[in-house]
Amino acid sequence: MDRQLSDVRLALCELWQAFGAAALLVRYGPDVPWPHASWAREAHAALTPRLRSVVELARPRGRIPSFLSGGVTSRRAGVADELDDMVSASAGLVRDELAREYPQAFADPLVAAVIRDPEAQLRYLAVEFSNFWRSAIEPRGVGLARSLEEEILFRSRTLAVGGGAALLRELGLPSERTDGVDRVTAVPMLFADGTPWWSVAGGRTVLSFTARGAGLLHADPGPRGAEQPPREDRLAILLGRGRASVVRELAVPITTSALADHLGLAASTVSQHLSALVSAGVVQRHRAGTRVLYELNRSGMALTQCLTNK
Repeated sequence: MDRQLSDVRLALCELWQAFGAAALLVRYGPDVPWPHASWAREAHAALTPRLRSVVELARPRGRIPSFLSGGVTSRRAGVADELDDMVSASAGLVRDELAREYPQAFADPLVAAVIRDPEAQLRYLAVEFSNFWRSAIEPRGVGLARSLEEEILFRSRTLAVGGGAALLRELGLPSERTDGVDRVTAVPMLFADGTPWWSVAGGRTVLSFTARGAGLLHADPGPRGAEQPPREDRLAILLGRGRASVVRELAVPITTSALADHLGLAASTVSQHLSALVSAGVVQRHRAGTRVLYELNRSGMALTQCLTNK
């Protein structure tokens, strides 16, 4: 495997985040299990029939159409640019891929319409993905972006030290998708339930893996510093205001120093709070290169959710 995997990369793709989010809603409806449950109840109304059709197209084999993977191969940043790539995809290639790789495509009127008129239908799809991103994902965008960037940094150490094969083993990606190929891109996804999505685009095999830090989807999506309705702060009553403020920042992995800067607290104070929370079994820590990252574990998420929802 090491001989074949000569080019393995990590990449971010906001369009794949949107696809993964839509896929969760298609599979579970508004009753998506932890840790996406509270997010799904708010986001379910944003799912459209066209997005549902695209997800259903990919589900049988877990293969995402290549026109949804342009952002991975072009390295263009942001969902708007990735949707531009999708809309500009060759009509002939889109039509041929759907007819060849997705035999069930003709059974769905919305997908069959893409085969008949790719240019117009991809424009419609781009508008719906853009609207879905703005209403279902963008409100959590700051935390989501930070968590995915931390994931890339964390996994890059394995790639640098152990090579591509070691990274794919660590991620648990299916060997049948990497056997016989030498160019692989791995994409972290927060909106995931373990389904190994894959695609072939630009001569590369693109594979998704479930990123850590999905607990941020429990967090309040409002902008930092925005006025909030007065309410009883039960988390602060239990833990104290300082420690409660630390807990609320740990929905995504973060270092002690970054947390101290974010909260305006002394690093020594934050360190004491983190040590107590780790000892209590509600926070976990792990090393990424020279940095130590902290985040809530499942017990911490359950406790926080319970105390912040009346």
